[in-house]
Amino acid sequence: MFRKIKKYLAIFFSKTLWSQIRIIIAQFLTENVWSIIQLGACGKKTVIRPSASFAYAHHIFLGDCVSIQRRTYIWAGKYSQIKIGDHTMVGPGSFITSDNYGLKKSKRISEQSTKETDVLIGSDVWVGAYSIILPGVTIGDGAVIAAGSVVTKDIPSYAIAAGVPAKPIGKRS
Repeated sequence: MFRKIKKYLAIFFSKTLWSQIRIIIAQFLTENVWSIIQLGACGKKTVIRPSASFAYAHHIFLGDCVSIQRRTYIWAGKYSQIKIGDHTMVGPGSFITSDNYGLKKSKRISEQSTKETDVLIGSDVWVGAYSIILPGVTIGDGAVIAAGSVVTKDIPSYAIAAGVPAKPIGKRS
């Protein structure tokens, strides 16, 4: 019993613990709280979980009653936008981006300029957990993106899409 107490006290008074707590708080304040304040639009009754992260938040527009779950990354580009319609749910661990690096063989990836294209996600859409939505994609109203899918092309309204890359596999009835 005394060993356990000694172990917990050692952890509590360690520099590592307090350093990690400081980093977590700073990251939370800058990537979540500050970004939410900077959003281009955030509709009524929209819920954003604490570990969600945004880049270029002023280029991100969320409709009413949107739900953004934990560990979701929504990264707009410097010159592109991400728009998410009303009553849309984005599952945990999802990644939505509107910019990507070029692929020219003549330059290193890190030296290439980014290619930016808007991402439009309609209303009443369900983006399943751990899905990835890439630049230039439009997802129509009422669509469902299955968990773990990678959306590289447009998905029509009310389609159910799944896979890598995501393809329509059915329709909502």
